[in-house]
Amino acid sequence: MVGLVALVGCGPEGSRQEEEAYLRTIMSGTLIPYSHLDVPSRDNVKIVLEKAEASLALRLFPGQPKLHGGIRAEVSVDFPFSEHDSISYSWRFKFDETFVSDTPENRWWVIGQWHDQPDANQSETWENFRSHSPPVSLGIGEVDGTLALALTHGPTRDGLEQISTEPVPIERGVWYKIETRIHWSQISNGRVEVLLNDFPEASLIGSGPNMNNAYRHYLKVGMYRHPEIESENQIYIDDLSVSEWNGG
Repeated sequence: MVGLVALVGCGPEGSRQEEEAYLRTIMSGTLIPYSHLDVPSRDNVKIVLEKAEASLALRLFPGQPKLHGGIRAEVSVDFPFSEHDSISYSWRFKFDETFVSDTPENRWWVIGQWHDQPDANQSETWENFRSHSPPVSLGIGEVDGTLALALTHGPTRDGLEQISTEPVPIERGVWYKIETRIHWSQISNGRVEVLLNDFPEASLIGSGPNMNNAYRHYLKVGMYRHPEIESENQIYIDDLSVSEWNGG
């Protein structure tokens, strides 16, 4: 049974103290300083209990407000790194057994993405920074009646085309551990590996440049989708961690 946990004594609505109460549900305290909730309202997020374990439910619903120009409910993590570093991003996720996909249209629907941002080393700011689509993303769709996950990768500046992998099937109502290992690079030695449920071989692989600029790219986990998709959906997130990876 899944139940809502009241956030007693977590500070005024909309405060950083309240935000951290949500974040502590899914990550260690060392990651919280780099992390934020990207939700337009409290209706998009709740803490749930399932078999005495807490997770974070991120919800999209018809008519919800837009945030940063889009329909989203996400957690963002701006973990510091430099180009040519290798970083591991890991979390667990689950969809309800009644999760409604966007079949047959299968318009874009992202559950994990890595975005570029202004290069502070070049004195760039958000005021003069041109927005791009994410150079690395994990998207869902439905293939032959089965929910599926695919990796899309490659720079998105200057009209460059990205590459999408063949999708791999995932099940509704099942918790998945996903680890995405990224060797960050603007040149051909960039690499992305996506592993599911600790399986030793990567389920999804992308090679080649994966950065839009030389500054660190930040992670967003949850749901971000085409604005004309009108279903109500939830994704459950837990055990989010980010660390350096020495396999790159």
